Amino acid sequence: MPLSDCIDACELAHRACTETVIHGLQHGGKAAEWELVQLLLDCADINETAADFMLRSSRLHHLTCQVAAEVSDICASACEKLAAEDVRLRECAQACRRAATACRKTIKT
Repeated sequence: MPLSDCIDACELAHRACTETVIHGLQHGGKAAEWELVQLLLDCADINETAADFMLRSSRLHHLTCQVAAEVSDICASACEKLAAEDVRLRECAQACRRAATACRKTIKT
């Protein structure tokens, strides 16, 4: 997998998580609960960091990709629990799964 694909996936997950936080806070309900908001922010940050490491060709990018993959999977699972109620959460879960998969493929190469 080209590194650029992983960078794109991480950047998309960062954006999806950030937008989902705003969406949740605006609409309330389960999507605004602190535990989910905190997880979404963590996921957004680690994916942004992983993308930054890859953009600058850091020799340590595999470390941030490993963490991004794990956090993205956890975040995707949390979003999937509410996905039937909210399309934004479904889209966020999909973006997080793509980022996790892309990061794992990048680590293996």
